[in-house]
Amino acid sequence: MFPTVTLDAARARHWDMIIAGSSFSAMFFLKGLPRDLDVLILEKGRHITHADQIATGFRNREELPQINTSDHPKDWVFHSLLGGNSNCWWACTPRFHPSDFRMNTLYGVGEDWPVDYDTLEPFYLEVERAMDINGGGSDAHLPRSAPFPYPAHLPTRSDRKMRAHSDMWWAQPSARANGGDRPWCCSNGVCDECPIDSKYTVINSIERLAHPGAHLLMETEVRAVRTEAGRATGVRVRSAGAEAEIAGSAVALGANAVFNAAILMRSGLDHPRLGRGLNEQLAQTIVVDGPGLGYFGGTSVTGHGYALYDGAHRADHSGVLMEIHNAPPLLRKEPGKWTDRMIIKLIAEDLPRDENRVTLVDDEVQIEWAGHDPYAWDGIAWGMETAPSILPDDLEVRGFFPPVDSEKHAMGTHPFGPDPARHLCDDTHRVHGTDNLFALGSGAFPTTSPANPTLTLSALALRAGRSVT
Repeated sequence: MFPTVTLDAARARHWDMIIAGSSFSAMFFLKGLPRDLDVLILEKGRHITHADQIATGFRNREELPQINTSDHPKDWVFHSLLGGNSNCWWACTPRFHPSDFRMNTLYGVGEDWPVDYDTLEPFYLEVERAMDINGGGSDAHLPRSAPFPYPAHLPTRSDRKMRAHSDMWWAQPSARANGGDRPWCCSNGVCDECPIDSKYTVINSIERLAHPGAHLLMETEVRAVRTEAGRATGVRVRSAGAEAEIAGSAVALGANAVFNAAILMRSGLDHPRLGRGLNEQLAQTIVVDGPGLGYFGGTSVTGHGYALYDGAHRADHSGVLMEIHNAPPLLRKEPGKWTDRMIIKLIAEDLPRDENRVTLVDDEVQIEWAGHDPYAWDGIAWGMETAPSILPDDLEVRGFFPPVDSEKHAMGTHPFGPDPARHLCDDTHRVHGTDNLFALGSGAFPTTSPANPTLTLSALALRAGRSVT
């Protein structure tokens, strides 16, 4: 655990770097920083141990006001505690596809990223090693410079059947342990809580994130960044109902796409895209029945299917990633066929819309949600229609569930890129015009992906930390 400081002690010092937040982007940025810096980590929540989370079910989930003018329910999931949403994720850790970084060049959609797959690949690898990620079978489509740290979990009968049918199916990379120091995944589908502490979290891996100059101040919310003459000079914080200022030579925001945007707004940053473009993936689940299927295997989400992911169709609608969900099981009613079933989640990328945004009302966050872009809805409809044709002939889609209310992956709101008129920060997450202020995390994504964003935002944060001298 990092040494802790009081608010008075933090105010009495001048820090080389102040970091807002303690989840993935904040901690991998810290991991990349030079070792000789004095760093203050500010966490809005408190330290709730894994044992206390399991005993009480409490993780201090934020409830944010939202104006939803879409035709569908919309939920967002943010937790304010040490480690943030690393405490509740399902530890799915795919890399983004190389095409995800070049959507405008390849398909005339969205905009290209200021970094490409090859630039990010060594940072992907370093984060995978830090998280003890397991996987395999994806190298032909997601090139690697070294093997996964650990082999993939055992495939289910469903995975074996799909991989025998097509080489576009392989093991889902995950940070649900299949080797290393954490207990191996129990495959019970309770990953949100993970009672055996198998999945990677900031709390159970904090020693790997240790920094000799880092100190932690909890139950202290960063409200705004103080700037003078185009330089960040510290932060304004709120603790126990009172506000105070803490001085520093540089500031990094790793709160999340919503709270980063709010902090920048309170700081007086005026940019037409700040807070706009809030988005996340759209997902829907299908139920497939047939011979040779079965749930028995080594983890909760076992397989990835990429047959509908990349290609010319992305010029017209989103790509679709398919996930085989192993647990909890959904049983059939026919005797002797109880587990001849496969659950597949279809996940479509979204495009940023200006109408979806973060605003401030009386200086507090409010979300305005107008709905997913038609690009995502058309993609999920195409995926639902096309999926049966890429399954083995003896399998049948027997049903589906409504689209999910949330994928728990807020993105957009402060996109990065080379043009200060169109982008809030550069390729190392430095805010244009204030080069000692960093806006980390998936809020910087100018376009999204069907894949889980956690590994990518962590690799980008590590790269940003390495850019600090």
